[in-house]
Amino acid sequence: MAYNSSSHSHAAQTNPAKTGNLFQRDGGIHGYLVWQMRDSIRAGLPDFSIFYTAGHVLDSVNGSRLYDDNLQEQLQRSFSPQAVERRGSILPFNHLPFEALLFVPLVHFSYLTAYLVWLAINLSLLLLTLIILRRHLACLGRTPFWLWALACLGFGPIFIALVQGQDSILLLFVCSLAFVLLRRQSDFRAGCCLAGGLSKYHLVFPVFVALSWRKRLVPGFLTIAVLLAAISLMITGWQGLLNYPRYVWQSEHNSNYVWNQTTANTANLRGLISAVLPNQPRFGLFALVIGSIIVFGAMLHLSRRVVGASPTDFCMIVALDLIGTLLLSYHVYIHDLSLLFLAIALVFETLLFDGAVSPWVGRTLQSCMAVLLCSPVYLVLALHYVQLQVLAVVLLVFFVAGLRQLTGSQPRTSASISAQA
Repeated sequence: MAYNSSSHSHAAQTNPAKTGNLFQRDGGIHGYLVWQMRDSIRAGLPDFSIFYTAGHVLDSVNGSRLYDDNLQEQLQRSFSPQAVERRGSILPFNHLPFEALLFVPLVHFSYLTAYLVWLAINLSLLLLTLIILRRHLACLGRTPFWLWALACLGFGPIFIALVQGQDSILLLFVCSLAFVLLRRQSDFRAGCCLAGGLSKYHLVFPVFVALSWRKRLVPGFLTIAVLLAAISLMITGWQGLLNYPRYVWQSEHNSNYVWNQTTANTANLRGLISAVLPNQPRFGLFALVIGSIIVFGAMLHLSRRVVGASPTDFCMIVALDLIGTLLLSYHVYIHDLSLLFLAIALVFETLLFDGAVSPWVGRTLQSCMAVLLCSPVYLVLALHYVQLQVLAVVLLVFFVAGLRQLTGSQPRTSASISAQA
């Protein structure tokens, strides 16, 4: 995907050849990294160990012990003896109980085979995501499919999610499907679909609340949410489910777990503020609360326009809701930033579709997307400098520029805008 900042009175032009070369370079980097990581994958170091462990607990032990760290360590040592020592700690399953059911069938395979099966499932979900978005984004959908595929696989967070065996691809898929259903006025089904991403509830609730102006979205969401809560209750029992919030909070603040050694390496408001104010926890907490209120308030204000919004405004609103959600999240790692692929695609569609973007807003949005689409940025900031919170600045600028575009123009209906080719 590419963009052109030379004119905002005409639709941007894409150059598939040049853009394809860019994503091919990123793909080459990713291929080299996979080759370098092959021994670590065989040894069971990827995050997939979390889900494989949870599946084993449900299959061979008891759901009431799903959040037993001693049991999880015992199981992880059984299928990856070296992983705990090389990683420095276990990887505890801290997701909601219902998600563990997805991985029960995989425990009947060896760890490596199960990892490859899950990788194939993730790639299939990515394929479906690209097909869905291409069909429902009028301008960007004209871009060749091979360029979409290169952009997707060359996107740093998606690559990390695939290699780590994370579930972020599933969230990207359900959010993309919910977006399409909302565009088609199928609000109830969109709510059901969005609730399917509650395995990462911290990245779903803000979007759900912001979009709840679409009234039929709420009953659809609550229907599936209640069903998933009932499934979780049957798995762990009342005691296990009631203890879950405490377990998650403790795991978030246990310095023995490698990901808690620094809070700054997260691309959100929490990471940014903790990096700027490392020795002032009280003032930092105050700044975090105020910043979160401002971002969430802006999301709510924008989403009031979601009913009857034009195609371009609707794309921008959903994109900003996704970016705002990432900023608000208590923790957000590289693989969680896979949601940015959808947000960037929707902003691209806005710039291609709508000629009414002011020059400085257009240049700002394009600059932010250029940084976010550069895969080495994630690898260098997160792995080398351990300073991923720098990207929170880019996300804030991205959010403010999109906010300025929407608030600086009059609300338009879909009939008041025509696409420019």
